[in-house]
Amino acid sequence: MKIAILSDIHSNLEALSECCRVAREQGAEKFVCLGDSVGYGPDPVAVLDMLQGLPGLICVLGNHDEYMYNSIEVRSSAPVQEVADWTIRQLSAAHLDFLKSLPYVKIENGVTYVHATLNQPSNWGYVVKQEQAKKCMDAARTNLVFYGHVHIPMIFHERPDNSVDLNYPPAGRKIPLHLNRRYVINVGSVGQPRDDNTEACFVMYDEESHSVTFNRVAYDFQKTIEKIHANKLPTDFAARLAKGR
Repeated sequence: MKIAILSDIHSNLEALSECCRVAREQGAEKFVCLGDSVGYGPDPVAVLDMLQGLPGLICVLGNHDEYMYNSIEVRSSAPVQEVADWTIRQLSAAHLDFLKSLPYVKIENGVTYVHATLNQPSNWGYVVKQEQAKKCMDAARTNLVFYGHVHIPMIFHERPDNSVDLNYPPAGRKIPLHLNRRYVINVGSVGQPRDDNTEACFVMYDEESHSVTFNRVAYDFQKTIEKIHANKLPTDFAARLAKGR
């Protein structure tokens, strides 16, 4: 089965729509969302509606999702709080119930899905260094972990000598995974890439060949930017879409 793994959509309907279209064209039979469906962007309702309609959806909780119903103190900055407050006003009780129902971690068919650090999934730590990835590997009950939160596509894998290597994967190339090695893979961001690339990013995981392919997808980010301005949301969250950072 081919599984499309999405993360950090951040209320960006244009990016999500294009990623889903490409994933279906590539034969995706199932979809996973690694959290942060909302926040930053202008289309929280449409994004959540589209997300919940995807086939076989697995979804875990992200910090921006938790901001929708948790204490205001967890919000990291005034602009983030402003967008969170605006987003809450857009959502229905059903949308909030969906977000409240999401787990921090989901394990299925030998794969672990989480938004941030697996060793402390509710603390929203970032995994950007080998030692941080090693802690995730040691906390995992599976050899393969997919995560988000960082917005940068990365593959950490354990070498035969137990050291951890970090690679920044190229787009469009099928990358085989060794069955007897441990991996912690960041799938990048659909709605707010931060690797100096404006294109949305998602991963296609092929269970049969045990491989991953990172996909970069162009979308109309100018339309998303216009919506952010129209809703009078913080302009920084619009400007960064045009820079990919």
